[in-house]
Amino acid sequence: MNNSKLQAFCLLVELKKLAPVAKALGITAPTVSFHIRSIEEEYGIHLFRTNAGGYRLTEAGEGVYHYARQMVQLQKDMDRFIENLLAGHIGSLRLGASGLPAHIFMADLIHQVSTTYPEIRISLEVKTAPEIEKKVALQELDFGLIMETKQENPLLHYETIGEDALVLAFSPSHELAAQKDITKEDILKYKLLLHTSSSSTNHFIEKWMDPFQPSIYTIELDSVSTIKKMLTFGKNLAFLSVSLIEEELKSGVLLKKDLHDVTLNRKIQLIYPKTRLDHKMDEFVKMSVYEIAKQLKMSSTMT
Repeated sequence: MNNSKLQAFCLLVELKKLAPVAKALGITAPTVSFHIRSIEEEYGIHLFRTNAGGYRLTEAGEGVYHYARQMVQLQKDMDRFIENLLAGHIGSLRLGASGLPAHIFMADLIHQVSTTYPEIRISLEVKTAPEIEKKVALQELDFGLIMETKQENPLLHYETIGEDALVLAFSPSHELAAQKDITKEDILKYKLLLHTSSSSTNHFIEKWMDPFQPSIYTIELDSVSTIKKMLTFGKNLAFLSVSLIEEELKSGVLLKKDLHDVTLNRKIQLIYPKTRLDHKMDEFVKMSVYEIAKQLKMSSTMT
């Protein structure tokens, strides 16, 4: 049943005359009459009796009105739901991030979204970049923030929002601490600590150290905290983002060596499905991500 016909029918019950119904709906009186006849012909019943006082419901009309009023209200409720959903007043936001973007972006992003859209349910999954790509492509997540991977998924939009450089991190008591220039050959004399949950970092390390034999030169750990603790013993090295060791660098617990190699620069990317329809909250999420990236870049420049 066409909702426009039901609206015309319900209004005619309430207003009892064609002219005010036509005015309320922005149509002509003959169109209102057409809608009423169309319902009557479809069901083979008479809906109204007419007299000097206007339109009055028949017994059949009373029954139809009981259900039609509910259907019109349900349509209004659904329209309101869709309007609120698109405006970001209800619904959910499912975010995903790989390790570093989760560390430097997500607290600020979730705070901004939850403050602006307090009724939205927000969730965050932290996994490897390939896992986040897969979940966003399957639309199990709405947005992802990842370090660039080996190959882009054709189902996704990729927007580069910044870059991050890996640095060589070690203890002040390490043998290399006093060495001005450090070569790849120097690094290979020591065990490298690898973060198993950071596939993109490991990919870049392998690329930089080609030819590379991970089983010989590395210890794989699943915790950044454990990596940082092991570095303090002065025996191992690790390639880490400066963002992950800011406190240790300030306190002097760890040192860093910038190797000034472009192959150690990684893109930070915002990803989302190509089929996703943008609405207000989506635009807010994107704007917030770029604003946070801008602020991080400014603070990095200042320090």
